[in-house]
Amino acid sequence: MKVRLHKETDSMMASIDGGEEIAVRLVYARPISAPSGQISIMDVKGKEELAWLDSLQDLDSESRSLAESELWKTYRISKVSRITESYVNHGHRYLRVETDRGNRYFNLREPGKNISRLSDDHLIIRDSMGNRYEIESIAGLDADSRLNLERVL
Repeated sequence: MKVRLHKETDSMMASIDGGEEIAVRLVYARPISAPSGQISIMDVKGKEELAWLDSLQDLDSESRSLAESELWKTYRISKVSRITESYVNHGHRYLRVETDRGNRYFNLREPGKNISRLSDDHLIIRDSMGNRYEIESIAGLDADSRLNLERVL
């Protein structure tokens, strides 16, 4: 299967096996456990898989560069180094954190659904806007950060 990608305004367009160009979105098959592995090319609504790539290496260099850029925007994860504040208000959890991309303040809803435990010490948190934050080691956080985290979990 031959896939060619290009950007048209804000849309990612794909031609599959020389067919008509259509708007698509790229989705990692395993975004947490294998973030640079297999990719599904989906219709824009994300309801139908149009093509499957075992690797970005299956693309020509221009398409690969576009795909890497698009996937990075979708799947970038900020690494949390410190949690400076947290509280719960009417069932909503709020955190103020320091990350490798600067300070962030976000709302965490439904921790059971939006916290992925990669191990007992390693978390991925998804905020109410879909942004993701990684805590590589809870034990590696300072005592105040651990207390702030416990408050919202």
